[in-house]
Amino acid sequence: MLINPNSGHLPTFPETRMLQEAFGLAGWQFTDLRDPQRIWTLQYFLSPIPGRALGGIRARFLDNKNFVSYCNQRDLEVLLGIGTPGRKCLWGGGLYPEVGDSDWYGLCVDGEDLTDDLQDRELRLRQSAPGILPTNMEMQRTVHDAGSDTSELLYLIGDMDFVSGYGPDMRIETIEQRWVRIERHRVEWTYV
Repeated sequence: MLINPNSGHLPTFPETRMLQEAFGLAGWQFTDLRDPQRIWTLQYFLSPIPGRALGGIRARFLDNKNFVSYCNQRDLEVLLGIGTPGRKCLWGGGLYPEVGDSDWYGLCVDGEDLTDDLQDRELRLRQSAPGILPTNMEMQRTVHDAGSDTSELLYLIGDMDFVSGYGPDMRIETIEQRWVRIERHRVEWTYV
């Protein structure tokens, strides 16, 4: 077991779900199971999402062409060799799946992951441009979700809390009010 996510509070960086602890795994790499030219690098971990069917912490991965994806703790433990397929996952209660089994998720994203990714990208923009981010800013991102790759174009409506009018607004709770997706299309990783 990497960590027992049910054991209590996991310290995060302020106003984010990014864990302060990387368990010595930041920079760990593995070769994609479908494409040996694609190398995934673990960036950091995020706190569990309450109510999610598969609990545990999440790992953010970036590949060698800057596609982002996430992996749940249970499947990551299998990839790391910590969890053995067919054996009980002590913190999750079920069995560790074999790669490719019907209950294997592997690298994928959902709405919460995309929100966390958007916050990560916004924080990086703030490091390079302190203060209020300019309205009408565009951001491109590439995402890998369970065997499918997409490119998205995001647009900043305004860097403020739209209720109070104050900015900059850095809260994850309001990030989807600041940014909208204006374009999304599938791409072939090989040709990117």
